[in-house]
Amino acid sequence: MKPPIQVEAATPSTVAWWKNPGVIYFIAAGEPPLAIKIGMAAITDDRGLKATLVRRLSQIQSSNHERICLLGVIHFTHDAYGLYPTRDADAKERELHHEFEHLRRFAEYTRGAEWFKPGPELLARIEQVAAKPEILDLPRYFSSVAENGIECS
Repeated sequence: MKPPIQVEAATPSTVAWWKNPGVIYFIAAGEPPLAIKIGMAAITDDRGLKATLVRRLSQIQSSNHERICLLGVIHFTHDAYGLYPTRDADAKERELHHEFEHLRRFAEYTRGAEWFKPGPELLARIEQVAAKPEILDLPRYFSSVAENGIECS
Protein backbone atom coordinates (compact mmCIF):
# COMPACT_ATOMS: atom_id res chain seq x y z
CA MET A 1 0.00 0.00 0.00
CA LYS A 2 1.39 3.34 -1.06
CA PRO A 3 0.87 6.12 1.54
CA PRO A 4 -0.12 9.64 0.47
CA ILE A 5 2.83 11.87 -0.40
CA GLN A 6 4.33 14.01 2.33
CA VAL A 7 2.80 17.46 2.79
CA GLU A 8 6.16 19.12 2.07
CA ALA A 9 6.37 17.38 -1.33
CA ALA A 10 2.80 18.19 -2.39
CA THR A 11 1.78 21.00 -4.73
CA PRO A 12 0.02 24.02 -3.20
CA SER A 13 -3.27 22.98 -4.85
CA THR A 14 -3.03 19.49 -3.33
CA VAL A 15 -2.28 20.93 0.12
CA ALA A 16 -5.28 23.27 -0.23
CA TRP A 17 -7.49 20.30 -1.18
CA TRP A 18 -6.21 18.28 1.80
CA LYS A 19 -7.31 21.09 4.14
CA ASN A 20 -10.97 20.42 3.34
CA PRO A 21 -13.03 18.10 5.52
CA GLY A 22 -13.21 14.58 4.10
CA VAL A 23 -15.44 11.55 4.22
CA ILE A 24 -15.09 7.82 3.70
CA TYR A 25 -18.32 6.16 2.65
CA PHE A 26 -19.31 2.52 2.49
CA ILE A 27 -22.06 1.64 0.02
CA ALA A 28 -23.64 -1.66 -0.87
CA ALA A 29 -24.87 -2.40 -4.37
CA GLY A 30 -27.86 -4.75 -4.45
CA GLU A 31 -30.13 -6.25 -1.83
CA PRO A 32 -28.69 -8.44 -0.43
CA PRO A 33 -25.33 -6.78 -1.14
CA LEU A 34 -23.53 -8.06 -4.24
CA ALA A 35 -20.60 -5.66 -3.76
CA ILE A 36 -19.44 -2.97 -1.34
CA LYS A 37 -17.62 0.19 -2.33
CA ILE A 38 -15.15 1.84 0.03
CA GLY A 39 -14.91 5.37 -1.33
CA MET A 40 -13.68 8.77 -0.26
CA ALA A 41 -14.60 12.37 -1.07
CA ALA A 42 -13.48 15.84 -0.08
CA ILE A 43 -16.13 18.22 1.22
CA THR A 44 -15.46 21.36 -0.84
CA ASP A 45 -17.13 24.62 -1.87
CA ASP A 46 -19.10 24.98 1.38
CA ARG A 47 -21.27 22.01 0.34
CA GLY A 48 -21.36 20.22 3.68
CA LEU A 49 -21.36 16.51 4.39
CA LYS A 50 -24.91 15.78 3.26
CA ALA A 51 -24.72 17.70 -0.02
CA THR A 52 -21.33 16.13 -0.84
CA LEU A 53 -22.57 12.59 -0.24
CA VAL A 54 -25.90 13.08 -1.99
CA ARG A 55 -24.07 14.43 -5.04
CA ARG A 56 -21.44 11.66 -5.11
CA LEU A 57 -23.74 8.75 -4.35
CA SER A 58 -26.36 9.98 -6.81
CA GLN A 59 -23.63 9.84 -9.49
CA ILE A 60 -22.75 6.29 -8.45
CA GLN A 61 -26.42 5.29 -8.48
CA SER A 62 -26.88 6.73 -11.97
CA SER A 63 -24.19 4.42 -13.33
CA ASN A 64 -25.18 1.34 -11.33
CA HIS A 65 -27.97 -1.04 -12.30
CA GLU A 66 -28.30 -2.24 -8.70
CA ARG A 67 -29.86 -0.08 -6.00
CA ILE A 68 -27.16 1.34 -3.74
CA CYS A 69 -27.44 1.70 0.01
CA LEU A 70 -25.26 3.86 2.24
CA LEU A 71 -24.02 1.56 5.01
CA GLY A 72 -21.87 3.99 6.94
CA VAL A 73 -19.64 7.05 6.97
CA ILE A 74 -16.40 8.16 8.61
CA HIS A 75 -16.39 11.98 8.71
CA PHE A 76 -12.96 13.64 8.85
CA THR A 77 -13.10 17.19 10.24
CA HIS A 78 -10.54 19.76 11.36
CA ASP A 79 -11.59 19.25 14.99
CA ALA A 80 -10.77 15.56 15.02
CA TYR A 81 -8.06 15.28 12.39
CA GLY A 82 -6.01 18.47 12.47
CA LEU A 83 -4.86 20.47 9.46
CA TYR A 84 -5.36 17.96 6.64
CA PRO A 85 -8.58 15.98 7.13
CA THR A 86 -8.95 14.99 3.47
CA ARG A 87 -5.39 13.67 3.42
CA ASP A 88 -6.21 11.66 6.56
CA ALA A 89 -9.37 10.32 4.89
CA ASP A 90 -7.32 9.32 1.84
CA ALA A 91 -4.78 7.51 4.04
CA LYS A 92 -7.53 5.67 5.96
CA GLU A 93 -9.27 4.67 2.73
CA ARG A 94 -5.97 3.19 1.47
CA GLU A 95 -5.60 1.26 4.76
CA LEU A 96 -9.10 -0.18 4.41
CA HIS A 97 -8.49 -1.14 0.77
CA HIS A 98 -5.32 -2.94 1.85
CA GLU A 99 -7.03 -4.64 4.80
CA PHE A 100 -9.70 -6.10 2.52
CA GLU A 101 -7.65 -6.70 -0.64
CA HIS A 102 -8.52 -10.41 -0.40
CA LEU A 103 -12.14 -9.37 -1.11
CA ARG A 104 -11.32 -6.97 -3.98
CA ARG A 105 -13.48 -7.54 -7.07
CA PHE A 106 -11.17 -5.83 -9.60
CA ALA A 107 -7.39 -5.53 -9.89
CA GLU A 108 -5.72 -2.90 -7.73
CA TYR A 109 -5.08 0.47 -9.45
CA THR A 110 -7.75 -0.21 -12.10
CA ARG A 111 -11.29 1.09 -12.55
CA GLY A 112 -13.54 -0.62 -10.05
CA ALA A 113 -10.74 -1.35 -7.55
CA GLU A 114 -12.80 0.27 -4.77
CA TRP A 115 -15.44 -2.49 -4.99
CA PHE A 116 -15.20 -5.48 -2.67
CA LYS A 117 -17.08 -8.73 -2.08
CA PRO A 118 -19.43 -8.37 0.91
CA GLY A 119 -17.57 -10.69 3.28
CA PRO A 120 -18.72 -10.89 6.90
CA GLU A 121 -15.44 -9.41 8.15
CA LEU A 122 -15.91 -6.33 5.94
CA LEU A 123 -19.48 -5.84 7.12
CA ALA A 124 -18.34 -6.20 10.75
CA ARG A 125 -15.54 -3.66 10.21
CA ILE A 126 -18.01 -1.15 8.77
CA GLU A 127 -20.17 -1.57 11.87
CA GLN A 128 -17.09 -0.99 14.01
CA VAL A 129 -15.60 2.13 12.36
CA ALA A 130 -18.45 3.94 10.61
CA ALA A 131 -21.37 6.05 11.77
CA LYS A 132 -24.79 4.95 10.53
CA PRO A 133 -26.33 7.37 8.01
CA GLU A 134 -29.30 8.17 10.26
CA ILE A 135 -27.02 9.50 13.00
CA LEU A 136 -25.67 12.12 10.55
CA ASP A 137 -29.08 12.87 8.97
CA LEU A 138 -28.05 11.19 5.72
CA PRO A 139 -30.27 9.15 3.41
CA ARG A 140 -29.61 5.43 3.08
CA TYR A 141 -30.92 5.16 -0.49
CA PHE A 142 -30.47 7.34 -3.55
CA SER A 143 -33.21 5.90 -5.76
CA SER A 144 -36.63 4.33 -5.56
CA VAL A 145 -37.45 0.94 -6.98
CA ALA A 146 -40.03 1.04 -9.78
CA GLU A 147 -43.33 -0.64 -8.96
CA ASN A 148 -43.80 -1.94 -12.48
CA GLY A 149 -40.41 -2.50 -14.03
CA ILE A 150 -40.14 -2.96 -17.80
CA GLU A 151 -39.71 -6.58 -18.78
CA CYS A 152 -37.55 -7.60 -21.73
CA SER A 153 -38.98 -10.07 -24.15
